[in-house]
Amino acid sequence: MNYGVFAVVMLTVAILGSWVLIKYKDNEKATQVKWALFVLYFWLLNFIQLIFLAVAYRFL
Repeated sequence: MNYGVFAVVMLTVAILGSWVLIKYKDNEKATQVKWALFVLYFWLLNFIQLIFLAVAYRFL
């Protein structure tokens, strides 16, 4: 498989997931706080995906 495809899919999922979490969860927060939470959620979703892919790679 092409690693670039996996990277683009992971990036897209992390960006969209972070945006959705910020959009519907934190409505009355300041803009700076929203950006900080977006970055936090982005990296959290990336690491969760990496762990999932590593486990899937190991056992499949």
